[in-house]
Parts: sequence; C-alpha cells; structure tokens
Amino acid sequence: MTNAERPGRGATRRTILTGGSVALAGVGLAACGAPGAGPAQGGESQPLKDWKPVTLEFWGSLTDDLRKDQINAWNARYPNLKVNYGASQATGQGAEGLQKLISAVAAGSAPDAVDFDRFQVATYANRGVFRSLDDLIKRDKFDTRRFAPAVMDEAMGLDKKPYGLPRSTDNRMLFWNKDAFQDVGLDPEKPPTTWDELRQFAIRLTKRGGVSGFERVGFHTEEGQSHLHLFAWQNGGGFQTPDGKRATLPTAPNQEALQWMADLMKDVGVWSTLADFRATWGNNAQNAFLMGQVAMHYQTNNFPAVVARYRPEMRFGATPPPVRKAGDKTLTWSGGAAYVMSRETKGADAAWELMKWLVTEEGWTVGWEGEVSRVKALGGHYLPYMTGQPELDKKMFDKYKTGIPSVDRVPEMAVPLMASSRFRELSIAASDLWDAVKAAQLQAVSQQKSAKQALEDNNVLAQTALDQAWAAAPM
Repeated sequence: MTNAERPGRGATRRTILTGGSVALAGVGLAACGAPGAGPAQGGESQPLKDWKPVTLEFWGSLTDDLRKDQINAWNARYPNLKVNYGASQATGQGAEGLQKLISAVAAGSAPDAVDFDRFQVATYANRGVFRSLDDLIKRDKFDTRRFAPAVMDEAMGLDKKPYGLPRSTDNRMLFWNKDAFQDVGLDPEKPPTTWDELRQFAIRLTKRGGVSGFERVGFHTEEGQSHLHLFAWQNGGGFQTPDGKRATLPTAPNQEALQWMADLMKDVGVWSTLADFRATWGNNAQNAFLMGQVAMHYQTNNFPAVVARYRPEMRFGATPPPVRKAGDKTLTWSGGAAYVMSRETKGADAAWELMKWLVTEEGWTVGWEGEVSRVKALGGHYLPYMTGQPELDKKMFDKYKTGIPSVDRVPEMAVPLMASSRFRELSIAASDLWDAVKAAQLQAVSQQKSAKQALEDNNVLAQTALDQAWAAAPM
C-alpha cells in the first residue's frame, strides 16, 4: 500500500450535549490516529493522478460558484481523487448556523473537508471535530508565511497548532453615498471621522416620508457590518478574559459603546417605524445602500464588488471606520474563512492535497476567471476578495482592476488597513459568544432593554457556554 492509499483511522467519539451544542470530549491525538505520511519529500513522489481512487466529501456554500469552478477543475484533472461538493451552513456564524455540521459529526458522517468560518476553528478543533494540520505542514514543508500572520493565527487551535488553511480575509470600512451627502449640504468628499460626526451625519442624512415613514436613513446599526465588536474594541472593550475562561460582556467600555449605538438609533427614528422601512430593503441589485435607502453603512472591503456588478455608476466613498474621538488610532476588524479537515476523514492525504491546491495562485485563478466570465455576461465588473496572502492579493487586485476609480481605490486601502485590524478572540465557545454579543446588541438598539441589562443577561448565557465547554475539554 502506498502512502496515498493509507487511510486514517476514525476518531473515537463521545458526544456530550450541553446547552444545545455538541462537544466531542475525551478525544486525544492518539485516539485519532495519524494518516499516512504521504508522498516522500525530497525524493520521487507518486503523481496524484496515480493515487488509488478516493472520493472526498467537501462542504461549502451551494451558492459559491467560485468554489464550484475550483472543484470542477480539480475533478477534471484528478478524477481518481473525486470531490463531491455539498451545500452546508458550515460557513455561517453562531451556533444555529453550525447545526448541520454538528449533527453530521454526532452521526459519524462528517465531511472530509469544510469551508469554515475561521473564528470558530479553535472551538471545534478543541471539541475534536477537526484534525490538526501540523504534521502535514511540517512533512511537506508548506510555507504558511504566505498568509498574513494574524490570519494564520486565527486558524490555530487553543493548543496553538494549525487546524486550517486561510482562504479569505477582509476588513470593515465605512461606505457613504456622495449624492446623499450633497443632497443635505454635506461635503461629499468628507466622511465622518469620529463617533460624534457619525451620529451627527446619520441624523442629518435621515429623510422621513413615504409609505413606511422613511425615504432614507443616515445609518442603521443592523445593516451591513456595524457590529458591537468594532465599537467596543475601539472603546477599549472586549468579550472574554485573556485566558478565555470568563465572559466580559457587561464591562464599562462595552456598555458605553452599546449605549452609544442605542442612542444613535433612537435619534434616527422610532424602532417600529425603522423596522417597517427595513422590511422594504432587498439584496444584490436591490441592496438598501445601492437603492439610496441607507446613506452610510459599515461593510467589508468586498462590498464594492456589489457596486461594480449592479451599479458601477454610483458615486460612493470608502474610509476606515470613524474612531471614538479625534486622535485615537485607526482600528478596524477582520474575519474570513479557512479550509479545515475532519478528524474522521479516511482520505486525509487527498484532502490535504486539495486544500493546498485551493490556496495556490493556480487554484485561485480558476475561480477568479470563472467569476469574471459570469459577471461580464451580465454586463458588470468583477472585484475579487482578499485571500489573506498579501503578495497574492497585490497581484490579484492589479490584474482584476475594474476601471472604476471609486471601486479600485477600495482594495488599495484594504490591504494596508490590515495592519490596523484585529480579530475576534479565540474562544472555546466562539459561536455562543458571538450569539450573545449580537443578541445584546439587538435588544439594546431596539430599546427592548438598556445596554447594561442586555449585556448582563447575555453574559449569563455566554458564561454558561464557556463553563460547559471548558468542563468538556479534553484533559
């Protein structure tokens, strides 16, 4: 049997149902079994086309045409290493979005590889869902320095071993509609730079009227990427202690930031009327920002791709997020996804080869070219998202310029802005912590609860999740 033919042993599972989540406890490295050493390095290796046939199950979004193009190209080149690309919610955020994956793990039918939201990698690596890539990286001398350091750090487990290969990153910016600014007498070339200016501009840009009570809102905390995380971090806050043992939602900086968000929305309008107006917003070409229903919003640097595709003539600007007060350092935050491997896969070597290829320039180019063809067929322009590989991103953004100055300026800002970005805390209960913070935000900005009460109530839920996760953690 060649190294490529040698399967890994399935992990021993012991499931513990805690608070609606599944924790796989007591799964040590020895129980997982290491896969074969793979093709010899430094000597003659067996070409992938000659490997013994294997079929891999790979989960990702069914609407991700770029990934489908990559998988189709792989299958055409290596029909003996066939990949079945299946839809899942595994790229979602929060516990609910991961139920399909959790159920598959509990049933012993987990996919071999998953396109996974990176900030949750540490949580599920600790629960025994994912396989460490440490030995494969060392064996193949795979250079992880191609990735931005912080991006690779987020793909680590709590044991500081790598569990994922980053496939994307982003950062948050404030986008503003220049026509809306001009409409109310604001300088269309001068966006807000502080929280106070953001609030003043939001009030001034809000235009009441119409059937739903509004024709335009200046800013809406529940639209786009205006999460409490950014405002809290800009104010010196955070959501768990450095050791990851205690949830810290109700701290003073977090309360102050959330109260500011709640007061802003109260200044913009009555929540029930805002909800009626928001119900009229659409997606893609009907996006509220593109339709002039929202004058400013936080979005990732990927958002101009929507503008380029559906409304390339739009006059808009992008800028780093306004800071708490004048003189504060610029701070944004980033996310992204990573390719991870199930600890139960029997095709670890083949899955590893697939994951490595997906993050190469060749693999990415297959996806980019497919996207270009689709967008051009609709008469639009294509703008890729960041891969998390700075050198590749520079080449890619230069190659795929849209010719629309306002759009092309965004990636030019986005790559260096990564130096002022932070990521969510690595947590043993990342999805539960995310859910708690988001629930507190909605409860406060909708005036259901005070910021203090919303954070305190949801801190109880976050702490329960942390306690249960640590209690179930492998010793």
